Amino acid sequence: MTTDAPSASDVLSPDSMLEPSVDVDKKDVIDAFNFAMHSRIACGRDPYHCDVQSFARVHSPLFVEIAELMKIRQSANIVASKRGSLRYRIEAVEFRTTDIAIVTTCITDDTVLVDGEIIFDDSLFSVQTKWTMARSGQTWLWESAQALHWDVEEDLCRFAA
Repeated sequence: MTTDAPSASDVLSPDSMLEPSVDVDKKDVIDAFNFAMHSRIACGRDPYHCDVQSFARVHSPLFVEIAELMKIRQSANIVASKRGSLRYRIEAVEFRTTDIAIVTTCITDDTVLVDGEIIFDDSLFSVQTKWTMARSGQTWLWESAQALHWDVEEDLCRFAA
């Protein structure tokens, strides 16, 4: 699956959704997940302008966790630098109900966190995660996440260097 943000040309027009299908629903979930992931990455780079409610359901466990992390990052002046990267792959999309989807990913993150010019964290972290996404109106938002497997200093996803 792509890790690029969805473009305007990838968005389905309302006319193309006359008969909902699993494929259309999966595409909607994948597009929403990509938007959420790219928004979360942007929040790491600029925690002062992080709009968590644009990608996580308000008051959900993930909303609360990310909002609190951004407050901590703001007060400590910690931001993600342009050194390193976060790479991810969507491995599966499953529907529990018509309004709940589970997205399984593999993520490798070696982004360098800094406090001004001081390196705060430059470790590699890799994790396989199940994300619960909930339909909210016409979109899907993050609800919660469960780490299945993780490792520090090893790329579990086996992304090419």
